Amino acid sequence: MSQTPKVKICGIRKVDDLKVCVEEGADLIGINFVSSSPRLVSPKEAEILITYLYTSIPSFLRPKIVFLFYKSSTQYIEPLLKNLTHDYVQYVSDDSLAPGETSPLYQTRDSRILSYRVRGKVNDDSLHFLNSDLLILDSYKSNAGGGTGESFPWEQVSEVRRPYLLAGGLTPENVAKALSQTKAYGVDVASGVESSPGNKDQELIRNFIRNAKQFSYNGN
Repeated sequence: MSQTPKVKICGIRKVDDLKVCVEEGADLIGINFVSSSPRLVSPKEAEILITYLYTSIPSFLRPKIVFLFYKSSTQYIEPLLKNLTHDYVQYVSDDSLAPGETSPLYQTRDSRILSYRVRGKVNDDSLHFLNSDLLILDSYKSNAGGGTGESFPWEQVSEVRRPYLLAGGLTPENVAKALSQTKAYGVDVASGVESSPGNKDQELIRNFIRNAKQFSYNGN
């Protein structure tokens, strides 16, 4: 049975850009609460995006909402998770400030996404310690939790079979090749659909989603 990959557009800040994501069938949208990121949004800006999704978009067309945190204090994370509607919380696996598994902020296995920054060949055994149903496999850069626009050799994840979103340096031009090579469950993009850091380009968003969704593979 063939399936099309999931697409996550990360770092959405404006409703107009969110509309394009919905129109093109994005599966997940990332709302970035990382203070060092050019994609950072305030709680009020996030609320505007979420309100649009819940008041204007039917549930069957609504992309899942992912909150991103990196090097964030629990005092910062807690009110955001309490006050704003979301589907997933994304943490970087080697983030020393991320809440531990005993914390309710860490969420449950099926509602957290752990991002792992690849520095060499990995497989399901070597990633076994990552306790989430869905992973993000991203490029490594010191002191950056993601969104660097840098890719890594895709053959390093060729043996990973558990569901993951491939990230790092993806663009409308290379996303189909990346999916063909990795057979990833989905893809995650931020800088690859931007005209400048933090500023989304709607044409790039459209092309990225369309090029990814045109790819299908046997799910067996």
